[in-house]
Amino acid sequence: MASSSGDDEFVVLVCSDPNNQIKTDISNEEIVISTTDFSNWDYPSTLSFSTFKIQAHRNRLIEESSFFRGLLGGSFSESCLDYISIQWQLETFLNVVRCIFGFRLDITSKNFIPLFQAALYFGVEMLLMQLKSWLSEASLSKDPGLFQIQLEDLIDIWDFGLELDNGFVQEICASYLARNFVCAKLPFNRAMWAMSNKIFKDMPYELLLLCIKHPHLTIDSEKHLSDALLIWLHSNTEQLERSSKTECEFFEILKQIRISLLPLWFAAGKRSSNSFSELANESVDSIFKLMKVTPKGSMNVLGDGDLSHLRIRLTKYSKKVDLSGCPQITPVILLLSFLPNNHNSFLALRKTIKESASNFEQADGTKCQITQSLLPTLSFEAVLEVDISGCLKLPLEDAIDYFSNSFPFLRRVKAAYLLNFKMTTLYRLIQKCSLVSEVDITVDLNPLISSQLSVISSSSAVISMAPNRAYFVGDKFSMTSLYHLGPSLSNITKLTLEGRSDVCGEMFFLFFL
Repeated sequence: MASSSGDDEFVVLVCSDPNNQIKTDISNEEIVISTTDFSNWDYPSTLSFSTFKIQAHRNRLIEESSFFRGLLGGSFSESCLDYISIQWQLETFLNVVRCIFGFRLDITSKNFIPLFQAALYFGVEMLLMQLKSWLSEASLSKDPGLFQIQLEDLIDIWDFGLELDNGFVQEICASYLARNFVCAKLPFNRAMWAMSNKIFKDMPYELLLLCIKHPHLTIDSEKHLSDALLIWLHSNTEQLERSSKTECEFFEILKQIRISLLPLWFAAGKRSSNSFSELANESVDSIFKLMKVTPKGSMNVLGDGDLSHLRIRLTKYSKKVDLSGCPQITPVILLLSFLPNNHNSFLALRKTIKESASNFEQADGTKCQITQSLLPTLSFEAVLEVDISGCLKLPLEDAIDYFSNSFPFLRRVKAAYLLNFKMTTLYRLIQKCSLVSEVDITVDLNPLISSQLSVISSSSAVISMAPNRAYFVGDKFSMTSLYHLGPSLSNITKLTLEGRSDVCGEMFFLFFL
């Protein structure tokens, strides 16, 4: 049928799915719909038909699609016809047409690849832009529920990007995986998203390597990263044997672990591991070297080279910082991690350490005052929880000052097994980090060997603070200075003091309504 001219000229797109094997009733064989009435389309019932006849403006198709531009505006025989036959998956093509006519699509990880394939085939730049925008927003969003991409879908999208040789798709996939390597299920109940997923063992090597090298890699600790990588390696032993890659290439991912920041007990326990023994020995040696460094010797540790191996991984997506079991952590390592990752920041830190040398009174670093205000430190507003249990070389007063500046929304602090955490330290924490609501300062004074002890029952000593009350604490402070601590203490809802014997002698509470 010949077409007529005019701005309102229509063409009918007759679309059927060549792969559709579903037997449909005669009444559901085809449906006629128009692009002028998109808002009234009944999607579920529309998709039940085996063939679509879509009345669409010819000029709009030519403007927004290079496929239809060549077909309808060129020298093809179809250019003078009113009916164009299209063989494509029906729902996908319907969405392509909707996009051409200005409708925003509901893009998900399930329909991303079919839509991308269709956008490339039909040459719909507008749809390609929407897809890239969705993938970018998914990568950058701080809300894990807003753009939820399942791990299996992420791997499929990565493989699709490899087929297209599309670096943009590959980079976004690595960024999303890096940001969501740790997934928060509840505010303080976090689980390894990758480790807990059965699909993790099928992760392509290149994707995993690009992920752990990504600056947005978000993990609670180097231990968690080590556990995840060891699980992946153990699950891919056969693949390693069949692959053309050498063993050294596969174990390159383990070299991305910052072994100087591993918990000492973890590194020591991995020395007998076949795949991790060499790095574990290096880790133990590095940890002991850091433990021997005096505050004045920190400048020698910093040196002039790359300091990434000493930086705690912190990103704008970090919600928990777990340094437990790391006796090598010092104020210098903390400050280094809070600075922008550039050479000028490192020079500023070295200069500050040199100027603060007069404050280093003890060789073990129990008094180490480095003024954070003189440094261009960053703020990590997403961090809600910090665990410094067993960080024996970390002066608590300095750590609290640093946390108050760099973790302004800190809610939970665990500082167990630190005998130098006194009640006065608790007061300082509450005063400096006023939003903190849970504190755990458990100590273990029991000399018994755990392997020789059977625990029948146990419970923690927990003080639940009454809300909306001011607390006054008598110790080494004057009552005048303590008066100002009252409102801050009202935020504490859980205080764990298991094993402590200094509570009754140092602290008493006066309650005021």
